[in-house]
Amino acid sequence: MNRNIITILALLACGAARAQTPTTPAAPPRVVIDYVELADDERYEPVKAFARFILRDRDHPFNGAQLGVNDAKPLSRAMKADHQLERITAKSADEMAGAITKANDDGVNYFIVDAPAEAFRTIAAAVRGRDLLLFNVSAPEDWLRRDLCAPEIIHVTPSRAQLMDGLTQFLVSRKWRDYLVFRGPKPEDKETAEAFMLSAKKFGARIVATQDFTPGTDPREREKNNPALLSAINRDWDVTFVADVDFDFVREVPYRTVRPRPVVGASDLEPAAWHWTWDHNGAPQVNTRFSKLANGRHMDSPDWSAWMAIKMITQAALRSGKPDFKGRRDYIFGAGSFDGDKGEAMSVRPWDHQLRQGILLGSPFSVVAEAPVDGFLHQHDVLDTLGDDEPETTCHLNR
Repeated sequence: MNRNIITILALLACGAARAQTPTTPAAPPRVVIDYVELADDERYEPVKAFARFILRDRDHPFNGAQLGVNDAKPLSRAMKADHQLERITAKSADEMAGAITKANDDGVNYFIVDAPAEAFRTIAAAVRGRDLLLFNVSAPEDWLRRDLCAPEIIHVTPSRAQLMDGLTQFLVSRKWRDYLVFRGPKPEDKETAEAFMLSAKKFGARIVATQDFTPGTDPREREKNNPALLSAINRDWDVTFVADVDFDFVREVPYRTVRPRPVVGASDLEPAAWHWTWDHNGAPQVNTRFSKLANGRHMDSPDWSAWMAIKMITQAALRSGKPDFKGRRDYIFGAGSFDGDKGEAMSVRPWDHQLRQGILLGSPFSVVAEAPVDGFLHQHDVLDTLGDDEPETTCHLNR
């Protein structure tokens, strides 16, 4: 056979073989989201009675972030992006800041930060000016929003001002306007009590007395640890508010005051971002998926915040049509609107980067009400009746 013909046939055979070989599709781009937590975080220690009985079992909200990534898989396929969650556990605020900056140098832009408020001072200083977003999912301190005022932080978890405004709106709507305040010794107790007092003033209610308590059963301190003695005041009141982050004193307050008055704050009726019995707006499905993922544990407020942070990241890409970091960030800080299964469309306040959201008012086994309460109005967004409105804050990131 002619040598030229043989060569032509060989080339055609090779071409046919290549055409029949399936091409491997390119892997979708990875979008890494780092969940950063503090080891030995005291906020997640079980709450015990007399160091024996566990009254409340608490856990890091990593399962909430996991649920967010799982829920985002259909969106990820539509966006042709692979969202992956990586967990970083650090021993100190300095170590957390170092881990975040290193990950950002490696191309990570999104960080779910589960840390006490003080850690954010170090972290914010380390990341200033970087292309990244830090989603605060567990620190409610108002000074984070007002004084630290860092442009890289988005506060997904509600502030104390939002929580207390939601609670006070409900009390005022019931015409319960006079409050007796029991205040604990911890800094968090004092900050919570202060936030409640500001809310009472904001909505036209009154603090009839403020009593500082000392936890424990020492009989020498009975005037400071006995609810009956602490509530033996000359004026009447409608509601007993208790600020007790340790959940030690507050459990002794119901039915032990000298007057039969409802207890709110740290027990009985608590304002929260989320409640495991919330049964509207798709919440039962969220709670069920979370419980399966977390081995039966109920979804708590930090869990919801971590879940919501992931949802904001993924929805920003889908709705803006711009999956890159700048496109997502601009959407979140701009016209971004998000559904958190609480009824109202949520968005980020441009002045302090706090997520606007409703507050659930929960008893141990049900949601009693939700805020904003009907009748409390705002000229722009009714959710801005909760927490720091723009004229009320010292933080103005939008200027």
